Amino acid sequence: MKTIVHVITKSEVGGAQTWVRDQTHLLKSEFRQIIITNNEGWLSVHNYADKVYFVKEIEYKFSVVAFLKILNILVKEKADIVISSSANAGLYARLAKLFYKHRSIYVSHGWSCIYNGGKLKSIFIGIEKKLSYFTDVILCVSDKDANNAKTVIGIPHDKIKVIRNAVYPQKEKLFKSESSLKLLFVGRLTHPKRLDLLIDAVDKMDNVFLTVVGDGPNRDFYKKSSKVEFIGEIKNFNKFYKYDAFTLISDSEGLPMSALEAASAGLPLLLSNVGGCSELIKNNGLLVDNTIESIINAINDIKDKYDDYQTGAQEIKNTFNLNYYKNEYSDLYIGTNIIVPEKSMV
Repeated sequence: MKTIVHVITKSEVGGAQTWVRDQTHLLKSEFRQIIITNNEGWLSVHNYADKVYFVKEIEYKFSVVAFLKILNILVKEKADIVISSSANAGLYARLAKLFYKHRSIYVSHGWSCIYNGGKLKSIFIGIEKKLSYFTDVILCVSDKDANNAKTVIGIPHDKIKVIRNAVYPQKEKLFKSESSLKLLFVGRLTHPKRLDLLIDAVDKMDNVFLTVVGDGPNRDFYKKSSKVEFIGEIKNFNKFYKYDAFTLISDSEGLPMSALEAASAGLPLLLSNVGGCSELIKNNGLLVDNTIESIINAINDIKDKYDDYQTGAQEIKNTFNLNYYKNEYSDLYIGTNIIVPEKSMV
């Protein structure tokens, strides 16, 4: 049985962490799996790996100590495949290939070097391109990420593989609330999420209410409203079916796991037109610009045509099922050269 080592910068709850958790569950009978992360947290508790290692220094700027610790773990565990998620983890894991032979896979959950690089954007993009030379496969979770990898970063086409994010199906939404529209937001309350815009929009509307699941450093800065309920972080949240529609307003995304979970429950979606979000929308919801006016117009449209959007959501909910992708992931990790038919999410 081959050994996979997942390297991820932080153990806190988030989309990349959910992806790693689901991978350890999906492939637990086919691979021995190890996780390396910064410290105890949501992922270190909620996983199906054989072992978890903590390297605190991984979350900071490059550290020789962190690099040597990670390299030592790879050697000790005789890692065959190293899968890294997030920028810091990807730096350490891919440089390790220079000193320890293994199959190196980097997962882009939305290119932070492009979206969050700021004034150093061009430098970070250059670093990402150089790191791709030490990587066997760049795994992109959306077509948008793959296109950015090719056209913006300049990663060779033959190194890029797309397997769109998917999730374990959620309990199905069957009925709409009688008189109001109950919206749900699930996400970490920090940049790049724009919950502030969503709250301002909801506060101006009649019979629209918002429930926010999540926590983070921006929690105390959001506007207080009688129409918005904060219920904090809920581990493994699975009550999507209690709401009428899911909304995620954000400045940048890869292919958001929370939106996929909502879609698998048959909820209409209202998403910012960023990253791979457009790949989740057909007749099941709407994309918006990050303005209050655009959000209000979209919410009104979903209210007015709710039956149509819910029908569209029901028609495509099964296309987000992670179980359908098990063989594709397994073949990618092993390095099997097979041609896999393109899957359409919508």
